[in-house]
Amino acid sequence: MDLTLHCHWRDLNGPWALTVSHNGREWQLFAGTPVGSESLPFAGPDEVRRLAQALLDLPAEPEPYECEWQLSQTEVIHDKREFTHYATFAVGLDPSDGHRPYLAYQSYFHWGQTTALGLEVICEDPPVDDLRAQAHAFLTGLPGPARPQR
Repeated sequence: MDLTLHCHWRDLNGPWALTVSHNGREWQLFAGTPVGSESLPFAGPDEVRRLAQALLDLPAEPEPYECEWQLSQTEVIHDKREFTHYATFAVGLDPSDGHRPYLAYQSYFHWGQTTALGLEVICEDPPVDDLRAQAHAFLTGLPGPARPQR
């Protein structure tokens, strides 16, 4: 069984993607744009279950809703300084835009005294029914105690 949660779309600039999957060692979040991509460790199985449940729980009616994850990965670069890649990933309904559903990813990098923005990937109006179906299949197929609550 493919234990992946994904949203792929295309606009005038090209293909975009937000995907959470297991790479054999750990859960990864992949963010792709027409001009680049990056990935970060997502979290453990409990947080992946929480993401799937957040997709299942996306309200059908306009109401405040957001689930957010803070991701990071630190590496020591060639000159022995730490280089940290941070990102925020969110699933929600946008209160400033008629409570439209969205998936959003924003990353930034920090090393020494410098911070720089990374990728921003936002899917407005994702295919909610498809995401719910993926989440249900994901929770049903993921080993462990949690099962879909919807």
